[in-house]
Amino acid sequence: MKKNKLFIIIITLIFITIFSLSAILNQCGTASTEIKNIEDSDNYIEEETEISEIIQISAEEVYVIIIEEKDFLILDVRTIEEYSEGHIEDSKLIPVSELGSRLNELPQDKPIIVYCKSGKRSNTAANILIENGFKKIYDMGGGILEWQENSFPLAVEEEPIFEIIPITVDEAYEIFINNKNYLFVDVRSEEEYSSGHIKAAIHIPVTEIGDRLNELPKDRPIIVYCNGSSCARSGRAATILLENGFKEIYDLVGGGITEWEEKGYPILKE
Repeated sequence: MKKNKLFIIIITLIFITIFSLSAILNQCGTASTEIKNIEDSDNYIEEETEISEIIQISAEEVYVIIIEEKDFLILDVRTIEEYSEGHIEDSKLIPVSELGSRLNELPQDKPIIVYCKSGKRSNTAANILIENGFKKIYDMGGGILEWQENSFPLAVEEEPIFEIIPITVDEAYEIFINNKNYLFVDVRSEEEYSSGHIKAAIHIPVTEIGDRLNELPKDRPIIVYCNGSSCARSGRAATILLENGFKEIYDLVGGGITEWEEKGYPILKE
């Protein structure tokens, strides 16, 4: 009987020991899993920070990057007028208002430093880049003002000088028959235009041209004409266009539309 009791006690102790060991091992496994989950979570946070964070950078740091010729792209997001007045040498100009539609012009595998005048537009631009998958984005928050305060060098664009280009009737006719992308503008009166004008020419009297500039493209060469050298209206019209940002302006000299018609070149009558 005593032997049976002893046997039962021993078996009971063995079961208790096995159960306790099992519980301890399960707790260790759970703790290990939790630690791994925390580590994975930390790694995820670090990766997210790397992707989404805009890094602030000073003008001094940017200057060091330039003189050490490090492989960064410097992006100026101001207006073309501001850029022309002075910018960091070799910086690329994309105004912030155009950035969203010109992202394909920027490399995603190169760090980009963004700057404007004093930091507001560059911050907007940096966020646009981050939101579109660019990872290494630096914002020179002090802008070009901080750059100038440190007397760092500026590149200045020389403004090209645009002039009215005289063109002869024969030269204009060559352009006409070859369907080149030129626009002819007749600046005479309504009556004169109706009596005969160059085919496809648009009609804007010189007295109205200043108020109708929005009807003319700035990305095409324009030939203005009236009745030739004795008629000053085409010259006045050409001057108005140049003063308003049109760049390639031709004035039909010689006999103007009169010489055109005398030479048998085609005209239309209303």
